[in-house]
Amino acid sequence: MELKYVVAVYVTAAVALAFLIFSFIRFRRRRKFRGGTKAIEAEYMKEIPHFRRRLRVYKVLKFILTVSIVANLLISGFLMAVPYKTEVTEVKHMNRDIILCMDISTTVDHLNFELVDKLKEMVENLNGERFGIVIFNTSPLYLCPLTTDYEQVLDELDIIGEALELRYDYYNGMGGYSSRLVELDEYISAGTLVGNQERGSSIIGDGLAAAALDFTNVEEDPDRSRIIIFSTDNDLQGTEIITLPEAGQLCAERGITVYGIGTEQMYTADRTMMRQAVEATGGEFYYGEDSRVVSNIVDKIQEHVATLDTVEYEISEHVTPEIPFIILLISMACMILLQWLCKV
Repeated sequence: MELKYVVAVYVTAAVALAFLIFSFIRFRRRRKFRGGTKAIEAEYMKEIPHFRRRLRVYKVLKFILTVSIVANLLISGFLMAVPYKTEVTEVKHMNRDIILCMDISTTVDHLNFELVDKLKEMVENLNGERFGIVIFNTSPLYLCPLTTDYEQVLDELDIIGEALELRYDYYNGMGGYSSRLVELDEYISAGTLVGNQERGSSIIGDGLAAAALDFTNVEEDPDRSRIIIFSTDNDLQGTEIITLPEAGQLCAERGITVYGIGTEQMYTADRTMMRQAVEATGGEFYYGEDSRVVSNIVDKIQEHVATLDTVEYEISEHVTPEIPFIILLISMACMILLQWLCKV
């Protein structure tokens, strides 16, 4: 434990020492009579056992009270000096990036909900890998940049999960219309419907391509493991800038492995196209909203062993006044009690 302002301890120690010297001088000095009622046979009273016992108790209590005052002064000075401890945290950066790329059109809500729920478990067990989130409909939106701030990622996944659940329940007659539904639906839809009137919706190739382009330093660090978890029903309902096969080829060229997962209701042609685009990157394709299917894709991603890239050390300071403050409170309570007992 260290102190920020050591001078505060010296000042209060000097005050405590001055108080002790003053108390000692005052105790040793004979006091002159300054009025009041004189007792007859004062020497005789000192021989009375009860009086002597009470006098001894008074002196002991007074001594303890003096010690408590000194202790309070010293602890107060210690607190004013701001005690803190320095912690050095090892931050590992692993050689793996993962982006969740989700088609958030309503037809994929149930699949996405299962996927988000399972991915939260995976994110909680990450250690140094970067994780990001891209959502798309008409246009892609980078909802969460690649980061090792897993609390931020989990917060985003919680919001997405709640939004998908409320929306799915509402459209399937299992839940009512609410302000919370409107708020969360706006949250996951804002920015993903840009140009919807002109271009349509569910533009799958653009979404995957946007996720592929969000990986940085591809040329500078070609050995880095890059993975996209890609969920969609591949039901194109608009005009695309880049097709899904072209987006798959872009991922392959950039060394990105795509793990795709589609809905059970996919058309056969859409399923075949998505499988070919995904497998062209060296990844695997799954379909079905069953939680076991989602678990399989997460297990496959875990097989990509993340190797250590760099290690950094973060130095942080934590103020630790709790224990001295508790001692001060106890000491003050004892001081008040002793002062009361001295008067009894």
